[in-house]
Formats: sequence, structure tokens, C-alpha cells
Amino acid sequence: MKTWKVIGLMSGSSIDGLDMAYVEFRKEQNRWQYDLLVGETVEYSEKWLQTLQNIRSFSSDELKTLHVRFGTLMGEQVRQFIKKHHLKPDLIASHGHTVFHNPAKGYTFQLGDGQAIANTTRLTTVADFRIKDITLGGQGAPLVPIGDELLFDEYKACINLGGIANISFKHNQQRVAFDVCPANQLLNFLSNKKGFDYDKDGNLASRGVLMEPLYQKLSEDPFYLKPFPKSLSNEYIAEHFIPIIDAASGTVEDKLHTVILHIADQLHKAITFLQKRDDIYSAPVVHRELRTIKGELLVTGGGARNRFLISELDDLTTYRITVPSPLLIDYKEALVFALMGVLKINGEINCLASATGASKDSSGGVIHLP
Repeated sequence: MKTWKVIGLMSGSSIDGLDMAYVEFRKEQNRWQYDLLVGETVEYSEKWLQTLQNIRSFSSDELKTLHVRFGTLMGEQVRQFIKKHHLKPDLIASHGHTVFHNPAKGYTFQLGDGQAIANTTRLTTVADFRIKDITLGGQGAPLVPIGDELLFDEYKACINLGGIANISFKHNQQRVAFDVCPANQLLNFLSNKKGFDYDKDGNLASRGVLMEPLYQKLSEDPFYLKPFPKSLSNEYIAEHFIPIIDAASGTVEDKLHTVILHIADQLHKAITFLQKRDDIYSAPVVHRELRTIKGELLVTGGGARNRFLISELDDLTTYRITVPSPLLIDYKEALVFALMGVLKINGEINCLASATGASKDSSGGVIHLP
């Protein structure tokens, strides 16, 4: 039985650092199985952090240079990761760091040149997973649903609480998925104002109170009126959500509290689609001990550690919320990109049109040989 040993790389919109996951995949009875063995996040230096935060202001020449430099940096981090944990990977699969994403205009760009990674590590590298789907008329996002379909299909839905919250679930025998709302990007933005990288356990938010005008303004964003499949970009969040939060008068704690309630409400609206489909009565006032549990929701991403957010979401849904091991919470996205790399190498579908809105399923990614 063939076992694929892969390192998946992910740099998310929260800019927490470079996520690296070492995963072994095998196919048993025509089903993919995985072992997530090692995960590690390397924080960016202050210089790289500033660069990534301001990268959309760089010239095209500067971007081209940074593309290779960042790929080389990623490759160097992978080499250290391999040496530290005595790993023997067959393959690297890298998402890179999204700089621009505008499917309406037909482009997306993830920083971190795949060839630079391959040359630095001397390992075959798969990168640029999004662009093929966009050329097929899709959003180029979300991509993680292929992993939800092949590895986590026992759950009613999979929710990722990263910089952007997204959800995937089965609908009419197809896996559908979409970005729901901004999440950690907003929470971390506010936490930074208090000198913290993030709001640990949602402690700051739990001390705040609801700011009704801010809550209302956030909820009125036109993105929420779009049908799925749909995706959010970092640029959109910076232009549409951050200014509203900045302009609101109130304490950081109150703003965090309000944003948490906004995230929970938008997720609840997405989950309500499931509840209606399954003919489940749902009302926010139903006491959790009296609810009939109709399945499990797998919640991962950094926001899964925010106890206040999880508690608020749990109050709104009739599904049981499952928060998995810390390793899976933090490295599920890197794990799925590792799987996507294996699927690409094998010539198998790794991007679902039902999730992205493309004209057909595809096998995305560019293979770089060292």
C-alpha cells in the first residue's frame, strides 16, 4: 500500500506565522486515511510581518522579488522542520500567502514561489492551487472542502474559524462551501489595540457589552446578501469592515464582544440552512439541555480556541459542536493542502466546482521539480 509523506504549508490571512504540517496519507478500500503526525507554526520576523501587512502597496517589481524571497524563506523553514523532527517527506504542498484575490477580474496571487521552495528543499513542490479554478469561472475558494469531503465526511458540517470563517456541508449530494464572514482578522485587529496578538479564550470580549449600532452596521454589509458559493478577500475586509469598527465609539472590549456576536450570528444563519434542510426546528431561545442533537459540527482554526465565541455559537445551534485535538485545530488547513498536493500528483480532482462555482471540478496546482 502506497503511503504518501507530505508537508503542507499554509500562511493565513491572520498572519500568525507559517503553518507546517507533516502528514502521512494512504488509501484503504478506496477511502483516503491520514495521520497528522507533526505540526509547527513559525512566527514571522518583525520585518516580514510588516512586509506582509503592507504588501498590497508594493510595486510589481518588488512583488516579484518578494515572491522568490518568501518562497526561499518557506523552503528554509521546511528544511529546519525536517531536520528537527527527522522527517522524510516525498512532497511539499504550499498554499502560500494570499496577496490579491479577485475572481471577478480573473486573478489571484499567493506569495511564495513554488520553484524557490523546491530548489531550497530539493523536494517536489505543488503550489498555486487557486488559479485554475478561477480560469474555469470559479471563485478559487474555498479549497478546503475537498478535504472535508474525503477526510471528514462524518460531520454534518465543517467550520473553519481562521482570519475568515467558512463552512462546508453536503447539499443535494454535493459538497458546498462558502466564506461566511470575517473572523480572526477582526478579532486580532482589535486585540492588537490592547497590546495582545489575540484575545485568549475570548476573555476581553466576555467583559464587553453589545454595541447595537456597530452590530447593525456590520450586519448590513452587502456580502451577506450574496448567494453561495461566495468568497471574501482580505482587501474587502480591510475596506468594508475595519473602517466601520474603527469609527465606532466604544471600548475595545465592547467592540470585541459585538464582533463575536456578529460572527456567531452569521455562522448561525449559515447553519440554519442545514437545519431547514434537515427539517429541524431552530430557535436561539431553546435551552441547550432541551435541544435534540441532530449531528456534529467540526470546528477548527484559531477561533476554535476562543471559548466565548464557541459558547455563543453553541447557544444558537441544535447541532453538537466538536472541537478536536489542538493539532487538528491548528493544522487542518495545512493538512488539506498536503492532501491536495497528493491528489494533484496522482491526477485526481482536488477542487470542487460545487464549492467554488466553477464550470467543472478540476485538479489545481503547479508541480515544481527541484
